[in-house]
This record gives sequence, structure tokens and C-alpha cells, in this order.
Amino acid sequence: MQHNFLKPYYSLYQRFGCSGELYVNDVLVYSFFGDQTQEGGSTGAVPINNVILESGKYKVVGKMLPRYGKKAITEEEYMSLDFHVAETEGPLGTMKKTRYKFHPRIEQPWDGLSENINYPVFEISTKIEVELPFVLDGWQNSVDLSKIKEEKLFEEVFAFYNQLYLVMESHNAGKYLELSKEKMRLQEQAFYFSEERKANFQKGAMQIFGQKLQMLPMKKDELRVQVMGHGKLVRLVRLDGTEALKFKSPDPESQGDIEFEVKLHKRDLSKGFSII
Repeated sequence: MQHNFLKPYYSLYQRFGCSGELYVNDVLVYSFFGDQTQEGGSTGAVPINNVILESGKYKVVGKMLPRYGKKAITEEEYMSLDFHVAETEGPLGTMKKTRYKFHPRIEQPWDGLSENINYPVFEISTKIEVELPFVLDGWQNSVDLSKIKEEKLFEEVFAFYNQLYLVMESHNAGKYLELSKEKMRLQEQAFYFSEERKANFQKGAMQIFGQKLQMLPMKKDELRVQVMGHGKLVRLVRLDGTEALKFKSPDPESQGDIEFEVKLHKRDLSKGFSII
């Protein structure tokens, strides 16, 4: 469905009653893993302008996985996705007033999984068409990392993540923001950030680092490399599916660890990795 919005804001509304991942344009945009998945679930809006990059048709994939400590998806698990677009140009409240569903909901195609089948993984997927007023310089033309041997790629990515780890361990927010400037610029363009919004975004990062929280250890044998974005993006992830880089929760009773989602790419072979 077409729109006449000046600054459209695309998002997915996820409902996860399982462990799982959500991909758009072969890029991970949301994941739900760890002991928090043992019961209950996750719901919320996931903005996607920053991963679709330009107008066109894109595949959306929701990957259902077993809850923490389980080996299979049971008849109790579920997943559904709704697709929204809204106008951001206008007075306060414009997004809420203009938001509508531009694509039909998708969900697991049954009323509960068959109790006679053990599913280690199940995917739901569809294709969406979007219209954007920009073409962002993301990772479309970056190096195809899938052609690099996995062992070599892991070592290179781990070395970069280890630099980030040391920056975070020393609570150097300024350095972290400097290393993330390419990603920040992309988000600012994708979501039409005002100067006030840019300032608030940086202020939020400074406040997190200002808490002086302890980093969780990052050990090689507890990590794996994940290539996505049609071979152009890479990240490290813990074997339990959670992010490699995270601060310990300041209040474990009421909130989980503070995870930092980091994807890397290479503009060309002569340059090293950068956060995007």
C-alpha cells in the first residue's frame, strides 16, 4: 500500500512467546534470548528504517527457537508480527494519528504447535514493500565477508570487539561514541533526528556509562561469529544468543543485563572494521 508521507517511519510490532530472532533485509533487528525466555514473552515496536536503507521490496523473517533450557519448541510457543508505517513530519502526536498497518500480520500458521512434532526451529516470513525519501549509504557496497575463512574472520572481529570491551570497561563514553559515529549518522538520517534528538541520544549513552557498571567477561570459547546482511555485516554473539558486549545489571531483581548490539562492516579491504 502506498502512502504520501514526507518522512515515513516504518516499524514492526513483535510478540515473542519463545526465544527468537527477527530479520529484515537479512539483518538482525531484534532478538530475545537467555533465562528471560523461560516464561512469559516479549512485545514491542522495532523500528526498521535504518536496515532497509532505501525504497524497495524486502524479506522479513521471524525465527522461533526453544525457550531457555529447552531443546524444542512446544505447542505453547508463539510468534506474530504486525507492520506499521507513520508520518513523522508534523506537530507532536502526528505519528500516533497517522500510523496504520501497511502489510498483513504474520504468525505461526496454527493454533499452537503440534504436540506430536518437536521443532528445533521454525520460521515465519513475508515480503514487504517500502517507500522512503532517501537512499542511505549503509553496507550495500561493503566487502563480502562470507568469502573470508570463518577462523580468520572470527579472530579479526574478536580483536575489534576486544578494543570495544576495553573502552566500555574503562567507561569511556566519549571514545565509544566516536567509534560508533558511522552508525549514529546512519540512524540520524534514517529516523530524521532533530538536533535535540541527537543530543538526547548521546546524553543517554553518557548516562549508561556514567553508572560505572561492571562488564561481563567476554571469552573466545563462549562466542561465535555471525555473518548477515547478505554477507556484508558481521557480529559476535554469545553461545546462548545474547550480545557479546554487556554491562551487568545494576538491579538484577528488576532488570536484565544492559546489552550493546554491535554490527561491523568493511568499506573496502584496505580498511579495518567499523561499527555500522
